[in-house]
Amino acid sequence: MTASVEYIPVTPIEYPDEDGKPMAEGDLQRKCLVYATTVLDIYFQNHPAVYVAGNLFIYYEKGNPQSVVAPDVFVVFGVENRDRGFYKIWEENDKTPDFVLEINSKINP
Repeated sequence: MTASVEYIPVTPIEYPDEDGKPMAEGDLQRKCLVYATTVLDIYFQNHPAVYVAGNLFIYYEKGNPQSVVAPDVFVVFGVENRDRGFYKIWEENDKTPDFVLEINSKINP
């Protein structure tokens, strides 16, 4: 007796590292973002298990690329400090950001 198994190819789920939309930040917001990430990078430079990033996609639900946020600045304790194109929580031992900074885009002249 021979059993047959139907092969169904699995299409990999893509998690983009950009949404194709321009970043709509003014000069003040950009300067604050760069300043915040730079200061945090310097502060944690001797801590290999602290990750600092800014404007990076965080995917929080495996299998659902629409479940994404992109904080202006964030810090995660307990994960490797290395370059990433995006941050998938389930690939980082379910570590979510410990600190998030959103920069207000409204400027009062």
